[in-house]
Amino acid sequence: MMKNEVKKIVTGRRFSSIVPIVVAIVLSFGNDYIVLRSAHADNRIDLNVLKEGLVASNICLLLGLILAILLSNMIFRIIIRQELVVPLQEIRTGMNRIRRGDYDYRIDYEENDPMFELYDDFNEMAVETKRFAAKESQADEQRRQFLLSISHDLRSPITSIIAYAQGLSDGISKDEQKRRQYLQVIRTKSLEIERMVNRLFTYAKLDSKEYVLDAQSIDIGESMKDYVAAISREYEKKNFGIQLELVSSAKILADTDMFDRICTNLVENAYKYNDKENGMMKITVKSGKYHVKITFHDNGPGVDEEEIPNLWNIFYRIDHARKNPGQSSGIGLSIVKKAVEMMEGKVEAKNGKNGGLSIIIRIPISNK
Repeated sequence: MMKNEVKKIVTGRRFSSIVPIVVAIVLSFGNDYIVLRSAHADNRIDLNVLKEGLVASNICLLLGLILAILLSNMIFRIIIRQELVVPLQEIRTGMNRIRRGDYDYRIDYEENDPMFELYDDFNEMAVETKRFAAKESQADEQRRQFLLSISHDLRSPITSIIAYAQGLSDGISKDEQKRRQYLQVIRTKSLEIERMVNRLFTYAKLDSKEYVLDAQSIDIGESMKDYVAAISREYEKKNFGIQLELVSSAKILADTDMFDRICTNLVENAYKYNDKENGMMKITVKSGKYHVKITFHDNGPGVDEEEIPNLWNIFYRIDHARKNPGQSSGIGLSIVKKAVEMMEGKVEAKNGKNGGLSIIIRIPISNK
């Protein structure tokens, strides 16, 4: 509130307090005057004159009180207007400034301002609004980068498919071996697009709570043995080894299809960002008192410590952290986090002491 407005309110309060006092003093002097008029020189009092004077005095007293009440009420209304309307106008001005994007606007006020709590709340709201706007701006930028990433990731295989399909159509590859090579490339690129689309679809279902887990009691040790046996040969051909260390096992409630997807996303992620000639992932299963701990540790480049919290954000490009531009959009790890949480588990990431990245999953043990 401006200083001159504060002065007006203080002056109005003083004036509203003085008016009744002034009226009381005037009426008191009026009564004294009437009594003096009724007295003669010999100190005798004329009762008729006194009676008429007192009647007139009472009438004046009544009118004076009415006048005092009216004046006080008018002044009180002015004060209320100054104390309520002016602050509301100040806040309205602030709201308009913030609406126009001026998030640094604050209301200045004196320490003894009667509306200091209201102004404090407004200024705190302005701070939170600025923080929220900055967060939204960052999220919008991440969404934009995410869409650019997805567009780039989809455009590359689609371009290859179009090129090889056009080659087949134009008869460029006339021998059967070339035709098979072209068709194999088209098939590979089509499967790549299918994987990306499936990941997007899966994330959308998990994010919208549409996916219903088919929770079953499984032995995590046996399940991981079967999974590693099924995929290890495929990755060995790519010079990427997968080892399983089964320290202890227990039963958990899990959706087997979704759990396989979790493991596949983590293995594919480690393989994609591997920077060694012979990449490796070690999967360790260890049962505790309440949880089963499953650790996926690779021998890749690891992640900068400040980037680790962003790994689970679908709008964050993991390639920034893994130093391989254009490789991934982060959908896989986002799916992992959501799926694990749906199984009432927790997931975290941290760098290994000797390098590499560890993804640690903890899932409650089932008593069923």
